[in-house]
Amino acid sequence: MSEVRPSILFICYGNIMRSAFAETCFRAEVAVNPRLRDIRFASAGVRAYPEEAAETNARRMAVKFGLNLDRHRATRMSLELVRRYDRLYIMDELNEELLVGDFPEARPKLAYLSSLIPGAEKEIEDPYCRRDAELEACFRTIQMAVRSLAASL
Repeated sequence: MSEVRPSILFICYGNIMRSAFAETCFRAEVAVNPRLRDIRFASAGVRAYPEEAAETNARRMAVKFGLNLDRHRATRMSLELVRRYDRLYIMDELNEELLVGDFPEARPKLAYLSSLIPGAEKEIEDPYCRRDAELEACFRTIQMAVRSLAASL
């Protein structure tokens, strides 16, 4: 009997920085770990503008991590996405408030992405319009959480 693998959705506010980076990090984990290849995953934003490109600084910072966000396009959260994915990893309390307000049935599927890192802060704060050092720290936290997630699957 084959193991049932969870489907994963990474969620932030606009899907142009944090969740986009998390999805790209997970894709990198899949590329080097064949046992992850059957896992469905994506990212979305609770208030995303559909098809918006990843934020310029996020694209630039991703390169420092050996990743590329140039092809990323934002997806807005929907009830269909809530129903399609088993695990919904959010970044902060605002994501939780908006997501549950829009889609109450999302609540049992929610988890903070940072919960995958022992001792981490509850939230991965939005680095939008912040300094490079803050953006890099944010992305480093996301990368650690995604690697922890990949190792647990």
